[in-house]
Amino acid sequence: MRISAMQHAVGGGRAARTSPDMLALLRERTGPSHERLDAAFGSLVLDRRADLIRFLSAHAIGLAPLQAVFRRFVEEELGLAAPDYLDMLRDDLHRLGMKSAALPTLATPPEIAASGSAAGVGYVIAGSRLGLAVIRRQGYWGEQQGFRSRYMEDDSGPACWKALLPWLREHAFTALDCEAVPAAALASFDTFARAFAVSPAEESLKEMGVDG
Repeated sequence: MRISAMQHAVGGGRAARTSPDMLALLRERTGPSHERLDAAFGSLVLDRRADLIRFLSAHAIGLAPLQAVFRRFVEEELGLAAPDYLDMLRDDLHRLGMKSAALPTLATPPEIAASGSAAGVGYVIAGSRLGLAVIRRQGYWGEQQGFRSRYMEDDSGPACWKALLPWLREHAFTALDCEAVPAAALASFDTFARAFAVSPAEESLKEMGVDG
């Protein structure tokens, strides 16, 4: 089974065309980055244990520098309780024999700290949960082995996306926002791409003593 990690991250809101159309701007600016990330994660076969570990590891590496900004945006702008995806991922990896502390770390991209940029981070992370819903329906390693991923099975993600769409419609964006928000989204996609590149492949898992 081949599946893209970020599949449908943008497509889930295609019916919501708004003015000022930040959603359309985000799609236009991030489309190529989104496609490259899809291709990278799409190389994984998630009914293989080693590939599932790499998938979850890459998400943990990528989320670590973005989670704080995402949490503040969800809580302060969308008015929702922010899901703790890192906690879910660390628990999943621990149960799979992988120590999250052993994973590489990435620096926080400066673009996500710019004033008014947090919506770009929210767009990428909230959108990615739509793709995970597809993965959950198609299945992944663990069902026959008694493992269910907290990260995969979490149902809170779509609520963030559904809240984000009207927020993008109703929010008054400045000219600076129209640069800062897409820049933060691009930096978020790039962070996940770098996370995938440094995430442990099957050979590395064996060297780390993890059964793939």
